[in-house]
Amino acid sequence: MALFGFLRKEKPPAYHFLMDKDSNYLARGVLQNNPDNDNILFKVMDGNMETILRMEIVQVVSTDKSESVTMGKAVSRRGNVVTIEHMRDMGMGVRKNFRMPVDFESFIYPDSGGRYIIKSVDLSCGGIAFYTIANLPVGSETEVVIPITAEGPVIVRCTILRAIPFAPPIRKYACQFVNLIQDEENVIQEAVFNIQLAHIRNNARQ
Repeated sequence: MALFGFLRKEKPPAYHFLMDKDSNYLARGVLQNNPDNDNILFKVMDGNMETILRMEIVQVVSTDKSESVTMGKAVSRRGNVVTIEHMRDMGMGVRKNFRMPVDFESFIYPDSGGRYIIKSVDLSCGGIAFYTIANLPVGSETEVVIPITAEGPVIVRCTILRAIPFAPPIRKYACQFVNLIQDEENVIQEAVFNIQLAHIRNNARQ
């Protein structure tokens, strides 16, 4: 039994991320205790402590897709460990809103016609934000090429939610994906988490 235990492949530990109530990234780290505890101990590996403690609500998201998202409040810190008061479990659906900063160039194909270069801002399973010179009315739809998935470039449809003037003629748009099939959602979610895991590996080498 001891030999078999030695040979058994151990599951790598899960990393966790802190997000604000709007699912914006705050920090990455590892838990020091069970996420079901009344007080969760979160060891911050990368993030601004003061920003975390100012948040009224934080979300704790694991890289392990089998773990639900936890909502809580950061109440204190000791060194680089933040104590989060566990408020409630939020299930699995919140994971789709987890946004990660991304930096790539790609293309969109608006329904009105043409092809335009975009510069990405952030990405989630629910949508994307980007800069472009295209004039995209709120509520209009476009196809966008997501080039960073493990399966290669993926073309998905999205609706323009908000348009933010930037530095004319450049505009910033926040978009929501529409009519995603499960396979598309899975590869985008994997890409979002792989971005953060790449940061973890790079920082570990330094």
